[in-house]
Amino acid sequence: MRFESHRTHHSGFVVSSSAIGAGRFSRPLDSILSPDAVDLDAEMSYWRGHHRGLIDRTGLRFGDYEPALKLGLDAYMRGHGRSFSEMEEELRGCYRRVRGASRLDWDEARVVVAAACERLRLHRRAQ
Repeated sequence: MRFESHRTHHSGFVVSSSAIGAGRFSRPLDSILSPDAVDLDAEMSYWRGHHRGLIDRTGLRFGDYEPALKLGLDAYMRGHGRSFSEMEEELRGCYRRVRGASRLDWDEARVVVAAACERLRLHRRAQ
């Protein structure tokens, strides 16, 4: 699943490839998806294999990391270039709402959110 963060003059929104494929947009696919598009399925797949090194605590499962990872990916897409420190208070509040049954408190989740954001930022810089 590919998502892309678009900017408008006053707000941002996220477009899914399913919406594009369903003909909800009149422009061709290449004009909608830019190099800033993010393959969320690929990112989550990456983190399924690499999440264990983020927090030094036994007994955690991928499901404990998942809300923080998704929040980090969303923060990158919607942050429009803002730094993690600029978004941190907002992200803390968001994490409280999306945490669910995760056993990560904010101090642990903060590391995960930042790692997910940073991976995308570095990947985009390298392109």
